[in-house]
Amino acid sequence: MPMNPADLLLQLKKNPFVLAPMAGITDHSFRTLMRELDSSVVVSELISANGIEYDNQKTLEMMGFDEVQRPVAIQLFGDDAEILARAAQVVEAKNVDFIDLNFGCPVPKVTKKGAGSAMLKDLVTFEKVLRAVVKSVKIPVTIKIRTGWDHNSKNSVEVCNIAYNEGITWVAIHGRTRSQNYEGLADWDY
Repeated sequence: MPMNPADLLLQLKKNPFVLAPMAGITDHSFRTLMRELDSSVVVSELISANGIEYDNQKTLEMMGFDEVQRPVAIQLFGDDAEILARAAQVVEAKNVDFIDLNFGCPVPKVTKKGAGSAMLKDLVTFEKVLRAVVKSVKIPVTIKIRTGWDHNSKNSVEVCNIAYNEGITWVAIHGRTRSQNYEGLADWDY
């Protein structure tokens, strides 16, 4: 049974350590291990909304979890608001505690389609995606972002304001731009 959003926030106040979603790493076994090591919340690896839309068996299997992982979230990515909203409904039906949307992935196979951190370059679509997903489910929706696409287009403050206005429960910020990938110092100067 999904956790009440207020209880989820209390859990985070007691223990702020959340297992960050990582493609190819935060699989079922790793999430269970991290809960045993006292991570307060665990999030799945990146799950394609298109894979859910087209009933891809591997994608659907990646969403599996056990009760011992609670509170648990499934992280979705995609570039189409309607497909993401339908995928969110599928995820909600699995009784997860919340849905996390990925706007931080810098990998070309994700960004070349306009998903992941590429969405930070198109805030009109970003806003439509948030609105569609939040309206489609009853459970909390969170997002993961970067500080911006590159050093010249850092917009995390604007992104957070849009997220707040669209009813996003919380925002996790990877402190680098997309162009920094996973290297270098965090890029917080504005």
